[in-house]
Formats: sequence, C-alpha cells, structure tokens
Amino acid sequence: MFVTDSPTKQIAVVAGTRPEFIKMAPVIRALRSLVGENAVKVYSTGQHRSLMDQAIHSLHLKVDVDFDLMTHAQPAAEIQRRVISALDREFKARRPDVVIVQGDTVSAFGGAMAGFLNNIPVAHVEAGLRSHDIGNPWPEEGLRQMIARIASVHFAPTEIAKNNLISEGITEERILIVGNPGIDSLVATQAEKVETSVHHDSYDFESGRPFALITMHRREALHGALDVFCENLKHIISEHMELDFVWPLHPNPVVREIVERHFMTVPENLHFVAPLPYDEMAKVLPKTRIVISDSGGMQEEAPYCGVPIIVMRDVTERPEIIDLGLGKLAGANGCSLVSDFKTLITGGIDEAAVEKWRDIQGRGFAAVKISEALLKYLNGDQLT
Repeated sequence: MFVTDSPTKQIAVVAGTRPEFIKMAPVIRALRSLVGENAVKVYSTGQHRSLMDQAIHSLHLKVDVDFDLMTHAQPAAEIQRRVISALDREFKARRPDVVIVQGDTVSAFGGAMAGFLNNIPVAHVEAGLRSHDIGNPWPEEGLRQMIARIASVHFAPTEIAKNNLISEGITEERILIVGNPGIDSLVATQAEKVETSVHHDSYDFESGRPFALITMHRREALHGALDVFCENLKHIISEHMELDFVWPLHPNPVVREIVERHFMTVPENLHFVAPLPYDEMAKVLPKTRIVISDSGGMQEEAPYCGVPIIVMRDVTERPEIIDLGLGKLAGANGCSLVSDFKTLITGGIDEAAVEKWRDIQGRGFAAVKISEALLKYLNGDQLT
C-alpha cells in the first residue's frame, strides 16, 4: 500500500499481457532495488491470462494487485473501460507519483489514461515505435500514438523512435533513448545457470535436427491473411525436408481453427506444440535456424540471438532490422515468404549487423537507464 506521507516516491507499474511483463520485469526489479519493494506497486489487469501467468512465473515476478479483468471473447472496448475504471479507483485511493506503462496494449493505454485523468505523470516505456499506418497493427498503432499525447516522459528504444516522437511535437528534453528492456530479460534468462533440456510436447529441441520456429497471432491476419500464409508455408515445408518446422500454436481459438483447417494432414517435418514458457523460448531461440513470425517481440529477440527473421506483417515498427538485413518483410499473408525464406536460409545474416542491432537494443542495460532516469525526473532533474 502506498504511504502518502513518505518522502520516497511512489511508483505504479501497469501491465496485462505476456510481452508487457517480459519487458517490464527488469524495470520493476531495478526500481525496487533503488527505492525499495514497497515503493513500487505492480498492477496486473489480467488482459491475457494463461500466457501472462506463464511469463510472471518464468520471470519470478511479484505482482501486487491482479484485477483479473479479462473474460472470454470480451470486446476491446469493454476491457478498456474496465481497465480505466479499476485503475481510476485505485489511483484515487492510493495516489502514486508516477504511472509507468509499456508498449501499445489496451492495458498500457488504460493505465496511461487513468493516470492522466488523475493528473498523475505518465512514463511510457517503448515510446515512439511507429508503423505510420493507423490501422496496422490495429488497434496498437493508434493506442501508442494516443499514449504519446498524454505521457510526460518518453523512454524511446531507438534513435528512430526518438525522431518519430520529435516529429509529432514531443520536446526532446522529455525523451530518452534507453534501448529495450525486453532484451534485458532475454539476456538475464539466457545467463541463468540452469541446465535444461527442452523436450516440449511432441518435439525434442535437443535432437540435433535443424529447425525453423513459427509464431503467429496478430488479429489483423485473421480475416484471410492467415489462410494465405498457411498455403504459402506448405510450399516451404515441402521444399525443405531437411528442416523441421516447429509451430507453438497460439491459444486463440480463431487462430487454431484456421491453422487446423489448412493442416488437416500434418507434414512429417511440421510439429505443432503448445506455447513455450518464456524461459524455454529464451533457451531455444539461439538454436533456431530461422524464425517466421508476426510478433513484435520476436522481431527484437531473434536478430539479437543472431537468428534471421521473416516478418509476417505488411509494415513494421522496427525498420532497423530490415535496413540491417537481419530480416525480411513478407506481408501479413506471406506474399514473398517463399523467396524471402530461400534468401535468408541460404545467405544467413551478417554478424556485424547483429552486433549493431545488439548495440541499438541496449545489450541488457535498458532497465538501469530507465529506473535511474525516472528517479531523476521524479526529483525534478533532467532525464539525462
């Protein structure tokens, strides 16, 4: 519980999805080490239930309040209303000095709006990512642009993200380039001295067989693009029998129905498995030959591990990986999937480009930069 007469600044962290907790976990730990456990209160909206709980467990994270707001097939507008309402009540009862949100989710926007409506400064982690297409990804591109309008502090992951914010009228003194705290989690998890052999469901990642990893979940692909992608994927699978294709299938029932309809007969080198816990994914990723994904986090993590990625989107908010030759943009339906796969699986990626991407992402020190800068801001000092 916040102590209103304490000289220690009180910090509220809001998250609700697996990617948010992966990226905010190192920030929470860094802040708690600086100001104490009781000064940092973590609110979970429960926007994503099973995958979020999985990440919290893998990251050994303490959550203070779990609103558990999500219900089956709940519309985005309803979860948004409930997030803002729950946090508004909480912030009125126990007012923090700052609210921190991450990324572009309904939970992030709800946390930012609840802070704004209570005249509490909002700090935005992963600020400034832009696809420059308000409908793609939807609704995330719109949500993150709206968060930028009401945030007081903008922690941009890259120079491009900072310049996006400046072009939208955000003053430079409110922006700090910090890298990506999601990479902090990746680096820390991979460094854990735990010898684990991953034998997951029907696939043994330790078998020695080279494999490609597939992850698909974006809602904009569910209206035809995923169908076309599956047909394009069949061509690659049949042409590359020397590779296994491992697909941790997202729990979304619409995704499952589409995929299962296209793969009623499963090729012998295609393996559907349950979603990998975060710590397992962090250990599996460096062993992967190539990633095919529509995930934002995977766009950051795969190249960081030296693994090329084919991005299954029409646009990306992380153009650096395309510019550096670390990945290809194949379209949401995989219109160039076959040719892009051949290019990357044959040519690989340049190690110098991988090192450049690691520099851009902060090499595991983003959370320290964020926490130290936030405390400076709360004490009335400049971010840098």
